[in-house]
Amino acid sequence: MSNDPALLLVDDRPENLLALEAVLEPLGHRLVQAGSGEDALRHLLTDDVAVIVLDVQMPGLDGFETAAAIKGRVRTRDIPIIFLTALSREPEHRLHGYATGAVDYIFKPVEPDLLRAKVAVFLELHLSARRLKEQGELLAWRTAELERSNADLEQFSYIASHDLQEPLRVITGYLELLADEVGDGLSEQARSWIERANRSAGRMAALVSDLLVYAAAGAGTIEPEAVDLDEVLAAALADLATLVRESDASIGAEQLGVALGAPIELRRVFQNLVANAVKYHGEGPPVVRITAERSPGWVAICVADNGVGVPEGDLRRVFGMFERVEGQPYPGTGLGLTVCRRIIERAGGHIWMDRNPTRGVTVTFTLPALAT
Repeated sequence: MSNDPALLLVDDRPENLLALEAVLEPLGHRLVQAGSGEDALRHLLTDDVAVIVLDVQMPGLDGFETAAAIKGRVRTRDIPIIFLTALSREPEHRLHGYATGAVDYIFKPVEPDLLRAKVAVFLELHLSARRLKEQGELLAWRTAELERSNADLEQFSYIASHDLQEPLRVITGYLELLADEVGDGLSEQARSWIERANRSAGRMAALVSDLLVYAAAGAGTIEPEAVDLDEVLAAALADLATLVRESDASIGAEQLGVALGAPIELRRVFQNLVANAVKYHGEGPPVVRITAERSPGWVAICVADNGVGVPEGDLRRVFGMFERVEGQPYPGTGLGLTVCRRIIERAGGHIWMDRNPTRGVTVTFTLPALAT
């Protein structure tokens, strides 16, 4: 079967078929002849047909019966049929043709330009539909491949991160044993080297931990549920109680209400955003304000701070993996906002950052609202 769609010409008179071929040949597509309704149905079992030009008056299966059989098959029911007839021009005959599924009804003798133009229109519709189907199939395949690749990457990240934790624990353990064994015999230089090694191991452990969180944030599927955002925020602030107290931070929140999401994941979002707002403070104690705005179908949560801020050119970049603002002395792995973005997008929302008019930034994320 050729990949080029055919034009199926159905008429019991050979001379009529030759005349149709002469009219439609300039369109540049395959022309398939059928001398009867039965012959046309056999061609349709195997051929890719774009348009059928069908004579009404034929022995055996006439055009109306043939059209009914074509429309009765799932594979062929969407193929456009143009009827040709020398029968009466009474409205009931045309209505009968349209009732059997024809897209047009042309009387003989046929005007070549008219027939060619009408066939060309339906041929282009067929080709456009086929292109859309092929593009859809290609997109579905690419989506499946991307999902598979992401799943493989997440699994690799999880395994690699998990397997790296044990060697790090061993390294820090031996460094402590070394310091205890030598005791006061360690020189200041050697003690400095051990402290540096411990700090490096600590940073590596933090990175491994954040990679595990990132892998877990994209693993599996989630079933969105109604989440009390005020309860989730309270739990996140309890986790951050020591950081908030030591920083003398002021955390204010209005009633946030309910949205759709995953409670554990949204708790982590609040943890990361509030921790960043407290950690990246400027002069004076950190001040963090958490508010909610509602619109049809969405809840927008804003976490605003009075910190050192972020340059305009970095507002989007900071959500990338391992991205940090240059010149900032604060510790971090550059994965916190990446995890937030992944969680929020998996929940069907968006997250972004804006500079405040005075000081600091505001991070806003949206979540689907409960249906009302």
